[in-house]
Order: sequence, then C-alpha cells, then structure tokens
Amino acid sequence: MSRKIKIGIILVGIVVVLPIVAIGVLFIGIVGVSLFNKESQIVLRREIPLANHGSLIIDGNERSRSEHGFSQRAGYRPPGSAEIEWFGDVSDGVEPQFYQAGPLVVVIDLPSAQLYVRTHSNWKSLALIFPNDLGPFPISFYAERNGLTTEEVSRINELGGKRERKYPTTYIQSFDPETRDLKCSYHVDNKSSWPLHLRLSEDGTHLALLEIGGSSP
Repeated sequence: MSRKIKIGIILVGIVVVLPIVAIGVLFIGIVGVSLFNKESQIVLRREIPLANHGSLIIDGNERSRSEHGFSQRAGYRPPGSAEIEWFGDVSDGVEPQFYQAGPLVVVIDLPSAQLYVRTHSNWKSLALIFPNDLGPFPISFYAERNGLTTEEVSRINELGGKRERKYPTTYIQSFDPETRDLKCSYHVDNKSSWPLHLRLSEDGTHLALLEIGGSSP
C-alpha cells in the first residue's frame, strides 16, 4: 500500500470520527447540564416538617421581588397527601411561622406582616397594610386586603395619622392559636408607634379590631 493511500485512509477516518466525537461530547454536555439543573432544583426546594404531620414547602426556584425584599413561593402539603397547595410567597431568609388554630392552618410571614389561612383546602391571604402603605388608595382598597372593615381601617388611620415610614409599617409581635389573637405594633414614624390588637375570625376569612393604642374602638 502506497504512502498516499495510507494518508488518504487516515484523513477519511479523521473526517468520519471527528463529527461522532463532537456529537458525543455535545450529548454528554447536555445531559450534564440537565442533571445539574435537576440537582439545583432539589437543593433549592425545602420541605419543613410540621407538628400536624404536614409540611411547608419553600420553593427557592420561584423567587420574586416584593415591597419588602426578595420572596420565595410557598406551599403546604397536608398530612398523608402527596399534593402541594401553593398559597403565596414568603420572605427570603426568614422562616415562616406555622400555627394550628383549631381547624385553621395559619402561616405568618413576619417581614411582610402577612397571614395565609387555610380552611378546607382554601387559602385566604390577609396583609396588614394600611392607608398610604402602598399609595394614596381609598380605605376600601386596604380593607379588602387586610380583612378589616372600612370603619376599622378608618379608625386605625385616624389614630395613626399620616405616616412617614414606607411599607411595611406594621409588625406582628405574636399570634395565639387558642384565641386567634394577633398582637402587632403599628408605626407612625421612626420614633412613635401604637399597639394594635386584632383577632382572626373562626372561619379564617377576616380580622377584627379589638384594641388600638390602649383603648377599644
């Protein structure tokens, strides 16, 4: 076999083998990236066991920007169920508070002063926001979101006056699952604040104002 024929065979072999090698490397790369993404998703999704044998699911893959910083999607897996009930977002870096208040499941996100309440697999969101927190919207706008009546929101607004702080201006201090009482601090500015005492209804759909600034409404 002449030298030219040998060289020709080698060149043909190279031409045939190189694309096969390139396809193999590309396939390995795609599979590697896919496995890495799956592992990342597993790492970023956390499951927090609860006393009622259910669990809270924090999905770090679903992150968003909110008024109080970054937040992650949150869900609830009922005891004995494989299904996840996604109910809203909770603040990044802070563990949500979980309570069993009779038949109600209550999840509280402290940084955003937000309550998520479950009744019969339905979720209700109650955000402790008040006039001027998000803008100059009418009283009814805030009442719809915090679960109080327009009269109660007006009462809080009159006592607090126009606040200079930006949202959030109301902080949850404690929640009693036995009485469903919610004690908060309502800040007017950086120096003054009012104690705010609320109560979650038995059906978990709304709040009631019990006391503000040391006096009943």
